[in-house]
Amino acid sequence: MKRIQNTLIATALLCGAQAHAANDNATGLLVGKLVGETPMDQAWSAFNLYKDDANPILQEFSLQGRLQLQTIYGEAGGDSFNTSDYKDAVDSKGKSLGNDESVWGNDIEARRARFGFKSKWFQNWKLDGQINVDLDGKDGADSSDKNYYKDLYDLYVTYGPSDTFNVSAGKTKTRFTREQEISSNNILTIERSLLANTMFPGELTGIWTNGKGVQEYWLYELGVYGSDRVREFSEFDQGAIVLGKVGYDYSSQAGLDSAVASIHYMHNTEPGFREFSEDNFSPSASPLFTDSIALTNDISHGRYGLTTEVLYGFGYDGEYEQRGKLVTDKPQSDVFGITIIPSYFIADGLQLVGRVQLATSEDGDGLQVPARYERLAFGASGDDEKGNTYVSTYLGLNYYIHGHKLKLMNGIEYSDMGGGDYDGYTLMSGLRFSF
Repeated sequence: MKRIQNTLIATALLCGAQAHAANDNATGLLVGKLVGETPMDQAWSAFNLYKDDANPILQEFSLQGRLQLQTIYGEAGGDSFNTSDYKDAVDSKGKSLGNDESVWGNDIEARRARFGFKSKWFQNWKLDGQINVDLDGKDGADSSDKNYYKDLYDLYVTYGPSDTFNVSAGKTKTRFTREQEISSNNILTIERSLLANTMFPGELTGIWTNGKGVQEYWLYELGVYGSDRVREFSEFDQGAIVLGKVGYDYSSQAGLDSAVASIHYMHNTEPGFREFSEDNFSPSASPLFTDSIALTNDISHGRYGLTTEVLYGFGYDGEYEQRGKLVTDKPQSDVFGITIIPSYFIADGLQLVGRVQLATSEDGDGLQVPARYERLAFGASGDDEKGNTYVSTYLGLNYYIHGHKLKLMNGIEYSDMGGGDYDGYTLMSGLRFSF
C-alpha cells in the first residue's frame, strides 16, 4: 500500500508543478479552463485536471473513476430472490460471503466503485492506475479502522510511439473475449454472459504489447502475466497466463461505421489456482481451463450494433491448489458457447438491447449458474446449480443521460440450466456513472 501511496503523491506533485508552468493553450481544472459545448460536457471536463499537448513534459493528467449501482429481483422454481438475499448470502458451510459490504440498506448493490488517474508524459509515455474503493470503509468485517482502499485494480506504464506499437507493464485487467474487452462503463447489458465470466482470468501483473492499423487493417495483442490474482502485484511464483489476439478491421470494405473480427487465444499453466484471502480482499480462482479460444465479430452502423462471439474452453481434470489446500476431486470438462448481442437506438438516447447465449459442457456438471444472481435461488445448499446446457435470453432498455458516462439500465433475463434445476428470470435495474 505504501508503494501505491507514494506513486500517487509523486505523480500529483509533478502534475501540480507542470500546471503551474502552463502556457495559454492549456486547459483543465487546475488552470481554470473547462471545455465543452454543453453544461454537462463542461462539468465532466472538470475531471481533466490539466491538458496541454504542447507541453514537452506533461501533456495530460485526469482523474478517472466509476460508481455503478444496481438492484435485482428474480424468481425460479416457485421461489423468489432479491438484492437483500445477495447481501446475506453464505457459502455451503454457513460462512458469510461478505456481500453485505457492497450493499446499501437491503436493496442497492454498489456493483463497482473505483477511483484513480490517467496521465500522458513526454509525448509517448502513459501512466494509468485505479483502486477498488471499499465503500463501507472497514478493513475487514469486524474492524473499526477506516480504510477505503480495497485493492489495486490496475496500475501500469505504457510506451506508445504510434498506434501500431504499444508496450505496457504493470497490473491490468486481462481482456479475454470481446465482452471483457469492453469496459464495464460501456457494456450494453447489466451483467456479462456466463462463459465470458467463467473464462475471465482477472486483473493480473505482466507485460503486454498491442497495436492497431498495422498495414491499415490489422490489430494485435500479446501478453504474458502471472496467473495469480492478488491484492496488488504478483510475485510470479504461481504459473503464467499467455494471451494473444489477432484482428482485422473490415469496416471500410463493408461500408460500416465499425467492423472488427478477431481471434483470441489464452493458455493457463496453473488452472484453478487461488491465493489466500486477506481481511479486505478475497481473490477469485484462476479459470479451470488449460486453453481457451474466442472468435469475435463486432459491428455497428448508425443506430444498429451487433456483437457475436463463439467460445471454447479446454477443461482441466488434474489437481490444483486453492488457498494452500490441494484440490483433486473437482475436474472441469470442455465447454462451448455462443453469445449474440444485438442493439438498436429506438430514439436519441434510448437503446434497445438483446442477448442470446447458449453454453454446453462435455460432462453433466460442467456449467454452473452465475453467482450474480441466479445462484441465489439455491441458498447455501448449492443443490442442482450445475448442469450441462445453459440457455439464456436478455432484453434491456438503456437510457443515456450523458452517453456512457451517465446512464440508466434496465433488463430482464430468462435462463434455463439443462441437467440442473434452474429455470427462472431475473429483473435488473442499474445506474452507471463514470468519468
